[in-house]
Amino acid sequence: MPDVRPVSEFLGTSPPRVAQLWLHPIKSAAGISVLELTLDALGAEGDRRWMLVTPDGTMITARSTPAVVLIHPEFVTADRGGALRLTAGGSPPLAVSVNDEVPVQTVRVWDDAVLVRDAGDTAAVWCSAVIGSPCRLVRLHEPSGRPVEPRYTGPVDPAQREVMLSDGAPLLLLGQGSVDALNVRIAAQDQASAPVMSERRFRANIVLAGTTAHEEDTWSAITIGDVTIGIGDPCARCVFTTVDPDTAATGREPLRTLAEYRRQDGKVQFGMNATHAAPGTIRVGDAVRVIRRR
Repeated sequence: MPDVRPVSEFLGTSPPRVAQLWLHPIKSAAGISVLELTLDALGAEGDRRWMLVTPDGTMITARSTPAVVLIHPEFVTADRGGALRLTAGGSPPLAVSVNDEVPVQTVRVWDDAVLVRDAGDTAAVWCSAVIGSPCRLVRLHEPSGRPVEPRYTGPVDPAQREVMLSDGAPLLLLGQGSVDALNVRIAAQDQASAPVMSERRFRANIVLAGTTAHEEDTWSAITIGDVTIGIGDPCARCVFTTVDPDTAATGREPLRTLAEYRRQDGKVQFGMNATHAAPGTIRVGDAVRVIRRR
């Protein structure tokens, strides 16, 4: 995978540092490892601005359609703007973009009505063949008109803030120490065939090194470089984590093990939803400074 620097490169550092940065241009599709995130009003530029929907406009995710993870997007332009190149297994590559003259339509992202533009019939046919069911590929019409819920912002003021096509928060933060602790527990249950859970299963934008297990749970506000970030509620986990990001095969882990020690209020929690206070740039190697704890 391009641009992935091993987390071990940052272990033992103090303070914690950014070890990996990820963008997921299409909701539930494969991620792209990058060396920096440019944060705009909605979140990370290029992150979750595209989505597959049913013909009637309901979002499609890998929760119910695991094959979505087999779609690999690439950015066509340096600004990570409106065009993508898609690949998937033996399918021929496809270039997709959205014409601004295409009428805006409304689709559903959970309980939210969101404005999007359709990428056209060729993209719909290609994506439908990959996932095995009829779908349309759409791109967010910005501004989104979808407000950020206060539970995702921590001490950052949610007023007038909007979010893209993510499940709810502009950013997702995860410490590598939390992933390592999970893998220790999984291995202890089945030494012979325990699968190793990659951080990719959890689809965080920001992966940190130099933290203890679940240390990120204790934070309320941090700075990364010059960017201030409010830490909101923990991320509630679902069957999507059981989808292998390389093969789309499903299993019982990591949800089975997480449920044994990370269940609270009826939800399995892993990683933290977060919101940046203002636009800025985060880079791999940036130091993390905790400015408020819970």
